[in-house]
Amino acid sequence: MKEIQKELNKNLSHKQQMKLFFLNNFNGKVMMRRSQKFGGWLSAMIMPIIGVIIGWGLLTAFFIPTGWTPVAQINDYVVGPMIAYLIPILIGFHAGKIVHGNRGGIMAAFVVFGVIAGNKYNPGWWDGAAASPQFLGAMIVGPIAAGVLKGFDKLIEGKIRQGFEMLVNNFSMGIIGAALALGAFYGMPWVINGISYLFMLIVGGLVNNNIIFLAAIIVEPAKILFLNNAINHGIFTTLGIPEAAEAGKSILFLLEANPGTGLGMMLAIMIFDKKLRGQAGGASIIQFFGGIHEVYFPFALMRPAFIIALIGGGLVGDAVFQIAGAGLVAPASPGSIIAIFAVAGANGAGNYAAIAGGIAASCVTSLIITSLIFIINRKKYAKQNQESLNVAKLQTVKLKGKESKVIKTDTVKNEINEMPKLIIFACEAGMGSSAMGAGLLRKKIKAAGLDIEVKNYPIKELPTNAEFVITQETLTNLAKQKVPNAIHRSISNFLDNEFYENIIVELKKKVK
Repeated sequence: MKEIQKELNKNLSHKQQMKLFFLNNFNGKVMMRRSQKFGGWLSAMIMPIIGVIIGWGLLTAFFIPTGWTPVAQINDYVVGPMIAYLIPILIGFHAGKIVHGNRGGIMAAFVVFGVIAGNKYNPGWWDGAAASPQFLGAMIVGPIAAGVLKGFDKLIEGKIRQGFEMLVNNFSMGIIGAALALGAFYGMPWVINGISYLFMLIVGGLVNNNIIFLAAIIVEPAKILFLNNAINHGIFTTLGIPEAAEAGKSILFLLEANPGTGLGMMLAIMIFDKKLRGQAGGASIIQFFGGIHEVYFPFALMRPAFIIALIGGGLVGDAVFQIAGAGLVAPASPGSIIAIFAVAGANGAGNYAAIAGGIAASCVTSLIITSLIFIINRKKYAKQNQESLNVAKLQTVKLKGKESKVIKTDTVKNEINEMPKLIIFACEAGMGSSAMGAGLLRKKIKAAGLDIEVKNYPIKELPTNAEFVITQETLTNLAKQKVPNAIHRSISNFLDNEFYENIIVELKKKVK
């Protein structure tokens, strides 16, 4: 097919070829897919160490000079070095591991240290510039360093004399790592400082002009389009942690994590839509207390006007956060009410009240706007039913292009020939929907008396010897490429009880 396309393209003029090139590579759908892929990449680097970042946030809340129980030694020798060295190096290691396994991770950690040291040597050219946590530097340099080593390893593959493998592997990593670390030390500070300065101007302009709440205009639609990872992990987390280290908290951690907007929309659906009341109720609990926001996306896509309610709720909630001076000491991940209050820090009762007020305001605003939309469109919405929601869920899959946790499909890909010892749930980061799905299936397997282990993995780290893999439908092809010999099942709604029951029935048939 590609050869035919090349032949056809030869007959086109240069102008027509250029037009075709831009249509194929820069149309809205392709650009959105690329943005989603970029967001997924950022998520894959940051999400596995969110627990460490939260741990750092808790240490900050307790032991910094303005914390609950200030301890100077812990602040100076634990909290400070942890954010300056440990977290960026962990980000770099995991980024490198994604590219080239453990060897790539070690190389990335080596080079990221050069970035950290370089930032201390050259913190910036503007007045008041000081060394800052190199999260962004780690996310840029880590994959590049691992990629360079991977390229070298492929270049010499099969060309090393027997018995010299360890020598070549160790010295190649040392020589390449030293060269890249020196390059990162002298060169990367200029790149990172330039990017950081640009972000600082943008965010600083929003804060100084008291319009940081306008971020909701971008954040809320970005959630529905699955572009929130690029914004949240690429910008808010990167800029929020240095701000929290300096000021004790950051509003940036609240902008995307706020669960109030989705809750308000779901409450309105529960009030006005009897047909979907049950599903909306379950989804609202998972979203608000579990922090998995994607469960409400199909309801918004089913009735796109609801996105206006989400934006309105986000604007009002963020405005309250800003006016009241709310902030968190670390990212709230997942974005649940429990996680948010857990990292509110020792910033006084006023901060807790400000956070609660902002979430409540966004919820009420979203509820009111969604209710008005329901009233205005009551005749149209009365004709919609479960089938309409199913269509919206399929639309969510198409928009996602990667992982989704909320669509209603379960397609059997092949038959179970023998009892597996391990069932793997895989999703983009291996921590959200897959962890929830694994927990649900684990309980059902235990209740059925089956001796099968259930684990959750990131899709990029599926073990090659996997026997039974469950993924969201749009990830199944990727899972098959990684483990073609495994049994594969596709799920769209990780809360779909019927899907799990069907799996148990199939497994029981193989019990001898």
